[in-house]
Amino acid sequence: MTGGFWKRRALDGVAAVAEAMFPPNDLGAPDWKAAEVVPRTLLYAEALPPRQGRLVLALFLLVELAAPVLVPGLRRFSRLSRERRTAALRRWRSGRWAPLRLVGDALKAALSMVYLSHPLVSAFLGEYKTCARPADGAGMRHDPQALVRLRVTG
Repeated sequence: MTGGFWKRRALDGVAAVAEAMFPPNDLGAPDWKAAEVVPRTLLYAEALPPRQGRLVLALFLLVELAAPVLVPGLRRFSRLSRERRTAALRRWRSGRWAPLRLVGDALKAALSMVYLSHPLVSAFLGEYKTCARPADGAGMRHDPQALVRLRVTG
C-alpha cells in the first residue's frame, strides 16, 4: 500500500481500533496515544516484507471502509463512537461467524503486539530484563538482581 487515500484510510482504521482497545483509563495504564500505536503500527508494517506489510494495513483498511456493513449504520469505523467500536470488536471476536472472528482476533493480535511492546506499557506492567543487552531496542527496565531475589523468595 503506497501512500495517499488508501494509506490514510488504513491509518484511520488503526487509530479507531486502537482507541477502542486501549482508551484513556483510570488505572494509569498508557492509552493508545501515549503508546504511540498508530505510528508504531505503521513502522511495524513497513518493517515487514512488502506483501505482509500491505496485508496488515489492508486489514485496517477493510475494517475502516466495510464498517457500514459490519456495524449497522452508514459510517466509516473511525466515525463511530468509541463505545460502538469497542462493542463491535467484542462482538466480532465472540461471534459464531468464523471469518469475522478471524478479523477481530487479527486486529487484537496486531495492535496488542504493538501496544505491549511500548516502553511505557512495559514499565506499567512491571516487566524487566535480567541481562543487560545494550543492542536490544526494547526500552525495558534492567534489574540485574531479579534472579537472586527470585531464588531467595521463590
